[in-house]
Amino acid sequence: MEILQQFSNEKSNPIDQYLLSGDEKIIVCSYFAHHLAVFNLETESHIQTLEDRTSMLFLHIAALTYSGSYLVLSNYNDAEKVSYVTLWDLQTGKVRKRLKNEPNVCCIAITSTADRIVFGVVKANRLKVWDPFRKGHKTIPGYETLNFTTNSIAHLTDGGSKAILLAGDVSIWDLEGGNVLSVFTPDSVIQNMTLALESNLILLGMSNTPVLITLKLTSKNKLELNSTRGNLFGEASSSSEEDDNSI
Repeated sequence: MEILQQFSNEKSNPIDQYLLSGDEKIIVCSYFAHHLAVFNLETESHIQTLEDRTSMLFLHIAALTYSGSYLVLSNYNDAEKVSYVTLWDLQTGKVRKRLKNEPNVCCIAITSTADRIVFGVVKANRLKVWDPFRKGHKTIPGYETLNFTTNSIAHLTDGGSKAILLAGDVSIWDLEGGNVLSVFTPDSVIQNMTLALESNLILLGMSNTPVLITLKLTSKNKLELNSTRGNLFGEASSSSEEDDNSI
């Protein structure tokens, strides 16, 4: 009864973090608790509560599909003492697939149809590719200067066939061939990265300049410096897999 009361009390926790879908219709909220809440912004309604009594559910290492139909996250099962990468179906509120024994996940990305998921692994410095609906996953070893940290960022492009990573450097990966295509290594630390798919541009925030740096993806899968210290926006310069439908 005490444990059940604890779960009940968690429903009153304030929002710890939230994710917004790419089409801005679905929002998933975490509460530093064993549940997540899913809301529809168009109808302004609550549509699902995702619950797992054996895992705290956080959104620090998580990704939503563009339409908000699936959520993937890294979670630790307190009962089994095992880390998972878990794919939730937000239409049913149930776990669709789980990948077991996956500790030290630092960044994660998912395709719009949830048929491919990639995530980086700290310490091992490797990239893992998981195709949950085909029961397939593989590991791609990193290169010498690859440095996965909790600040690393992952994006999927070209229908999930390529990945763009911020892990010390900015790199493009061929996920089908299992190799690195191109690496951009600047002289200063990259603070943040955003991918603009429609224009094939990567926007970088650097530690030594107040302006944005842009990289362009070329047809040869290379990264070319497209704009450096210009005032780009007119700113002023200054100083094992499992199916699981119930938890």
